[in-house]
Formats: sequence, C-alpha cells, structure tokens
Amino acid sequence: MSGIYLILGGARSGKSSYGEELAKSMGGKTAYLATSIITDKEMEKRVKLHRNRRPAGWVTLELENPKPDNKEIDRIISHLKNNNIDTLLMDCATNLLFRLLDGYKLDKMEIIDNDTETRIEAEVLEFFSYLIKRLKSTSMDIIIISNEIGLGVVPAFPLGRIFRDLMGMINKELASSADEAYLFVAGIKQRLK
Repeated sequence: MSGIYLILGGARSGKSSYGEELAKSMGGKTAYLATSIITDKEMEKRVKLHRNRRPAGWVTLELENPKPDNKEIDRIISHLKNNNIDTLLMDCATNLLFRLLDGYKLDKMEIIDNDTETRIEAEVLEFFSYLIKRLKSTSMDIIIISNEIGLGVVPAFPLGRIFRDLMGMINKELASSADEAYLFVAGIKQRLK
C-alpha cells in the first residue's frame, strides 16, 4: 500500500535528511525529484550537498520549466510510471513555488494589484492541486519536503507576503492529502498526523 508523507520544517531543521532516510527505508526503486535550480554560489553549494547525500542507485529527475499548464507534471509522472519507481522523494515544494512565482516576474512590479494577485493565486493553487492529484493516482510512496515559512516576521514587500501566504495554503493542501505529516523544529521530529 502506498502513502503520502509530508515533512515540514524551517531551514536546516533536518527535514531533508529525514526524508532521505525514510525513502531509503522503503526499499524498491527510488526517484528524487529536484525542484530547485542553481541561481548563485549558495544554491550551488546546497544542491551539491543534496546530490552527495543521495544513494547512487536513485533516479534523479529535475523539473525543467514548471508552469501552470501542467505539461511538466505529466512528463514527470509518465517518466516515473515508465521506470517502475516505487518511492518518490520531492525536495522541495517551497523551491517549486519560488520557480512558479518567478515566471510571473512579480519582482519587476512596483505594485501587485488585487486582480493580478487573485489570478496568480488561483493558477498556482491549481498547479499544486493537479500535482497532488497526479501523485495520488500512482502506486508509489510519495515523500514531499516543504518549508514552514509562516511562523516568522511578516515580509516587508508584497511579493514576500504573496509567497508566504501561498506556501501556507499549499502546505495546508499537502497536509490534508498526506497519510502522515511531520514538523521538524531544531532537528526534532514532531508527528502532526
């Protein structure tokens, strides 16, 4: 029987390491879905750290150009099914949200009007709903890593607030769909569900 496991936490809280250990414990053929891209030296260092921790036998897939049209999701799911993957580790939903929002070029806007914000919110939430639906349609165990970013200071800029709010809504939907959910705080795992 397959399940969906959501692992939440702040930066460097232990969530990715736990997700990797959980995937190893499940056995079978494992795929790692990398959602970030290298944008600077810091991200290059983080990606290298994650790559070095991965077992050599894992299949690594990268989201090339995520857009709300869902073609990228369909490509990934087809690849997973065609390669008889038993366990998928997606790290992480937060980077995926960043990449989706980056496509809208909101950082170039001085003011983000309500209509634009409402449209983007609907498109991004539909993308994640579709992703969850497609993942649930497989027979794989799914491990999803995500950041809990809503516990800190309210961002000073509209884009930061939109990002924070969307991440909260996405995490809520991921948790609702998950069979098990965990929150990492200071390296300590708390079971939420």
